[in-house]
Amino acid sequence: MKFNRNIFFLLFVLCVIVFAQTAHAQPPPPPPVGGPPCWPPPCVPVNGGIYYALAAAIIFGAAMVYRSFKLRGASERA
Repeated sequence: MKFNRNIFFLLFVLCVIVFAQTAHAQPPPPPPVGGPPCWPPPCVPVNGGIYYALAAAIIFGAAMVYRSFKLRGASERA
């Protein structure tokens, strides 16, 4: 009987938390009157950040290749 009471209490607390979060939710703001602010509509600014990500990936890859050659050379000398 105590096990059922604990499960009931746990489900009750879980429901209170979930429904309390839902009750505090607000609807999104209305869309702007003049249409989308840019074209095409997704308006995701990827151009600037993609170059930094590409540069970081190239630098990281070069460091890994350098480290691999450095470790290979050390193991061949030993």
